[in-house]
Amino acid sequence: MHNRYRQFYRYPILALLIALLGACATLGPYKEPPRVSLASIQPKQMGLLEQRYGLQLRILNPNDTAIPLEGLSYTLEINGREFAYGVSRQSVSIPAYGEALLDVDVVSNLLNVLQQVQEMGAEKRSSLNYRLSGKMNLASRVASLPFDYQGELNYLPADAAAP
Repeated sequence: MHNRYRQFYRYPILALLIALLGACATLGPYKEPPRVSLASIQPKQMGLLEQRYGLQLRILNPNDTAIPLEGLSYTLEINGREFAYGVSRQSVSIPAYGEALLDVDVVSNLLNVLQQVQEMGAEKRSSLNYRLSGKMNLASRVASLPFDYQGELNYLPADAAAP
């Protein structure tokens, strides 16, 4: 009977240890995830079915250890809808308590652009809400660092949006 109780408690404890190790492996020596925000967006190629934009990302490292970035994947949402997505193989080291600017591309499709234009025409706004999320792949590590940032892009003076 005593062995039965021992086996009953062994598996939940083992599962808890595996979960804790998985959580530690994700961030590793980093206490906080990096903050990745949108510094600028510029149209690059406008095709009928697909559009390409250049983004400049500002990556802030709030940790006391440098982040050896080897690549990243990301999605840009505007006003709660997916707008564009992309990947980059750029390598950069973001210093401890430092920042880096990274120029990357995103791809959008005609449907995403039309939905955004239609929504902007229906509502009088002076800004767009955006969400930038994804993950960073680190040099010489299996784990990746997730990021998720929400911000606002102002595109009209506040009084110009009023009817």
